[in-house]
Amino acid sequence: RRTYLDDLLERTEPGFAQLRRQYKRTLQQRNALLKSKNFNINTQLFPWNIRLSELAGRVVRHRTKLVDGLNTQLNDLYRRLSHTDVRLEIVYGGTFTVNQYETKLLHKLEASTAQDIARGFTTSGPHREDFTVYYDNHQAAETASRGETRTAILALKILELELLEKVRDQKPILLLDDVFSELDGSRRKLLTTYIEKYQTFITTTDADIVVQNFTETCNIIPLG
Repeated sequence: RRTYLDDLLERTEPGFAQLRRQYKRTLQQRNALLKSKNFNINTQLFPWNIRLSELAGRVVRHRTKLVDGLNTQLNDLYRRLSHTDVRLEIVYGGTFTVNQYETKLLHKLEASTAQDIARGFTTSGPHREDFTVYYDNHQAAETASRGETRTAILALKILELELLEKVRDQKPILLLDDVFSELDGSRRKLLTTYIEKYQTFITTTDADIVVQNFTETCNIIPLG
């Protein structure tokens, strides 16, 4: 899920791709030093700790801003797609508060040196963080059905489409794999109202479902 956020940020935020590469390179350098177990490793780690903390804070601010932006529309869109009153929210699980992230992470890296050396990798930072999906304040992994999970993913994909279109001023192409199999009739119809304006490629084992739900012309290509 953190990869989802970073991939979307690369496509929508200028400069994030470079920031992501810089963070990965710095993390690799620190991890390599941890594995080397040099006698003066603490001294050698210090500049990498500072650099990693600085880059980490920037990464987390980008991620948090994206999650906050998605949440402004996600719940309303999910309710319309699902015909329910369930509250859907994604929460970024940052280890520290955004405004103190660099300082807190630096202290954590310094305090966790022995643990990191023993494990051979950096145990704290945005590469270890993720976001969690909540349904009415309960984790989706514990309560959501397959249909609810599929609908939440579709809601995120629709918001992703709209964000990409806004940033690039060009409609993206949408690819959907067997998307209708776990949706009932009303959810299928609601979904198609959102994606009809995009060029969409859908794989399905029941082409009739696509024809029934799309008002515009569909091209059906049988495979196998």
